[in-house]
Amino acid sequence: MKNIGIVCEGPTDYILLKGIIDEITGQKNYYVMLQPEPDLQGKYGNGWKGIWKWCHDNADVRKQLMRSVQPVLDILVVQMDGDVSRKEKAAHCLCSSTYCEYQNIRNPLECDAVPEMKENCPVRLPCRDHAASAAGYISHLKGLLASWLKDMEDVCIAVPCDSTEAWVIAAYDETDHAEEVEDPWKNVISRGKCYHGIRIHGHKKSLRIFEQFASDVRNKWTTVTELCQSAKDFEHSLLALIDKQEP
Repeated sequence: MKNIGIVCEGPTDYILLKGIIDEITGQKNYYVMLQPEPDLQGKYGNGWKGIWKWCHDNADVRKQLMRSVQPVLDILVVQMDGDVSRKEKAAHCLCSSTYCEYQNIRNPLECDAVPEMKENCPVRLPCRDHAASAAGYISHLKGLLASWLKDMEDVCIAVPCDSTEAWVIAAYDETDHAEEVEDPWKNVISRGKCYHGIRIHGHKKSLRIFEQFASDVRNKWTTVTELCQSAKDFEHSLLALIDKQEP
């Protein structure tokens, strides 16, 4: 059993990740959701910006933080959806193809919070430095997160493309285009009142629904990894990290 801390975009991602990690490792692990806080009202809020802020604030004290949790954490899993690379200009602020007078001077999130600055942002998407594909998004965001966290010896990064819900539709619909669907929750899962017999209440995500999804995604994980490059990448990265930690 591993003690695993998770930094993710939201509680529904946390539910899916726990089941998936148990399936990958073949054992029941102990989990702590470090980000966001359960009530979503903590210092960083939720979503990808919360992950950004958490990583920046905790990079230098991360190891102490992992040791301060009881039981002490063996692994930190950090998840950021691939749609951040696809559509968020701030994530490309430091790319070599971007020229901005504020580059390396101002935190991109500061510009992102000011409508006028955001509107006049010089970043152009798709970014010339990263392919507009699952492989490009994975490479970009793994590199970005690694640059923030610095020491990666006990960290595994998950970049579901376009989001963790892509893994859900790969499990249920067995489509080989799951990673090409933009906003799969809105455009596939919640389009109707039911999704594969699971009642969907509007566009609001609920923990109850994702608890049902988590069970089926776990049971069909082999299929998901065959259909989704991002799922296969996460499984490979996690197993490689665990193998490295084994005595």
